[in-house]
Amino acid sequence: MMNITPSITILGLGPGDVQDLTMQAHDLLAQAAQRGETVYFRTIIHPTVEQLREELPTLNITSFDSFYEESTAWRSLYQRIAEEVCTLAMQSPIIYAVPGHPLIGETSVQILLQFARERGLSTSIVAGLSFLEPVCSLLGLDPFDTGLHIVDATILAGLDQDEIASKILPATPLLITQVYNRRLASQVKLALGECYPDEWPVKLVRAAGVSADEAALEMPLYELDHNNQANHLSTLYVPPLDALTPLRLPDTLRYITKRLRREPDGCPWDRQQTHQTLTRYVIEETYEVVEAIEENDMEKLADELGDLLLQVYLHAEIARQEGHFALGDVYENINAKMLRRHPHVFGNAEASTAGQVALNWEEIKRQERLNAGIAAPEIETVFKNIPQATPALMVAQEYQKRVAKTGFEFDNLEEVLAKLEEELQELRQATSKEEQQEEMGDLLFLVAKLARWYKVDAEEALRAANRKFRQRFQAMESFARQEQRELTTYTTSEWIALWNRAKQQVGK
Repeated sequence: MMNITPSITILGLGPGDVQDLTMQAHDLLAQAAQRGETVYFRTIIHPTVEQLREELPTLNITSFDSFYEESTAWRSLYQRIAEEVCTLAMQSPIIYAVPGHPLIGETSVQILLQFARERGLSTSIVAGLSFLEPVCSLLGLDPFDTGLHIVDATILAGLDQDEIASKILPATPLLITQVYNRRLASQVKLALGECYPDEWPVKLVRAAGVSADEAALEMPLYELDHNNQANHLSTLYVPPLDALTPLRLPDTLRYITKRLRREPDGCPWDRQQTHQTLTRYVIEETYEVVEAIEENDMEKLADELGDLLLQVYLHAEIARQEGHFALGDVYENINAKMLRRHPHVFGNAEASTAGQVALNWEEIKRQERLNAGIAAPEIETVFKNIPQATPALMVAQEYQKRVAKTGFEFDNLEEVLAKLEEELQELRQATSKEEQQEEMGDLLFLVAKLARWYKVDAEEALRAANRKFRQRFQAMESFARQEQRELTTYTTSEWIALWNRAKQQVGK
């Protein structure tokens, strides 16, 4: 008994006219018809199939169109088709026919090739004219000259809102393939709405390559899902936006930053900036982000994060112009670092608690220093890697936390309070400005220590106190305006009464 090697021949049907079938494809289909073999079509909703039935009346055609009616997700649909094709091929060699070219815009084929490799099935490709040639011909478009970007509609429709920007390049011509029906057209419209104006003119290309039916329908984007104009032979062309128009995408900020720094027609102020002159703005924008978080103002937070992001782009652009590094290096470094330092997420390590993550993190950082050839100092210090630009209260608490691990710590809270009283007394006794500054520093350092004993973040506590004071004093200013008085005219007793009113209004 002869062994038959399980195999799948994947055959391209071309864009829609039987005359576009390759000779190899036509011969294989004719031979299958003569032998009475079944040919499996992904879909028979294709003009070539109708013409094949007339030309080869004995051709036995089976399709997977019923799968479409039962499926709720495109990815699972194509996986199911691929599974079924592999199962059939294990019984005897089969032909699987798909529209266009099997390797262009055919997700089911890509999944099928993967499944076939896993199952030890051999595959062969019978090329077909793809939809790209007639679509570009109808549009008068050279895809290489324009840098055409191509996206499958089913993939685009399945993306989360925050993933869309990574798949679309609005400043580049865009071709969205396989816009099968109105439902998919609606999903594509919503996805494109993240990057394009609703009125942006697009072209829905129908039946390209089928001379009697082909057309390019121009319409504003918002009308894409109107009037059931999308069908199984539809492709959407989206012309490029100006580089400054897609405001929701990272590349637009990159372009703006480069434009601001460009000689000689950029912004005079931006062109003069250096890493050093921008340092204060990095700090200011960071604190404005923190303030928005503390105020729980999400609209303000989105705005302030943008201001902080601009500082990142400006520093990267200055570095690029000076030949040090570029924005891509910033992305590469942080992406590689996050992957490297989270092996419990992206690798095989295990860490079920935050404590385990912290331990892993320190060990990974130690290994990174070794790999970089950074030797540990002969005398290791507990104060390593504490940026001195960090706010002083935070630095004080970090110093205290680290030395406490060595045993340098008070035994109880009463000792801390006693030391605080001692420092306060020394401040009272200080006579010169130098002594007063030194003793004030010691006192603040002990206040930070006291906060640690109460498990309070001293910086956060002081910021909250500042915020509370500002709100109360602004309320007092409001009361004064209502009374049509200047604050400087209030007596001590009136100040106290005004303060108490402000506390009641703003809260303790």
